[in-house]
Amino acid sequence: MIKKEDIERAISTFKEWDHQHKWKNPSSVFIAHTKNKSENALKTAQYILRIMEDKEVRLLLNAENYNGTLWIINSAYYRILFLGQYLLALDGKKLPDHTQDSHKTTQLAIMYYFIIKGSGLEGKKDLRWDDIKESRFSKVLELMVEAQEEAQELTQQKAKKVVEYFEEERTKRHEFTYAMLTDAELNKARISIDRAIKFGDLVKEFIRIKKWG
Repeated sequence: MIKKEDIERAISTFKEWDHQHKWKNPSSVFIAHTKNKSENALKTAQYILRIMEDKEVRLLLNAENYNGTLWIINSAYYRILFLGQYLLALDGKKLPDHTQDSHKTTQLAIMYYFIIKGSGLEGKKDLRWDDIKESRFSKVLELMVEAQEEAQELTQQKAKKVVEYFEEERTKRHEFTYAMLTDAELNKARISIDRAIKFGDLVKEFIRIKKWG
């Protein structure tokens, strides 16, 4: 869920970053690296899904009881995260070293630089998501948040089984438990991969509009 506090944080944080010239300048190597990582993350998710869906492959790999749902959803999420970093890099922005909560910072930077800044909304008082969700690019941010929430929720649920995703109040999907049927798990995995692919398509469209590639 995109909260009013997140919007306020994005505006205040990156106004300050711009004033202090805090962004690092991404090298061509970094730009290529983030793009490659995003592509590899998606392939990883797709490969694991293939293993889980194909009985012959599972037998070949001696993985009859293998459940890679956690890694599919996490890999699909990292596909989105790395693409977000790639998009910022194309805009000349690389997170400073040792940035705290780099995942959330990337998300907020996408919101500020590609939706709010220069849109006429930056100086609006009491700015809320309803004010900016009409932006054509807002769907990218929504997909990014959904993927992050899902990956965090899943990781948290897995961990609880051992010792009893970012902040608990941000989780919004149904609780993921080991008692879920495999088909239900696979359905979540397929949705994650479809989301990652859709995110990539929207990013490519944005890059074409900006004439960055």
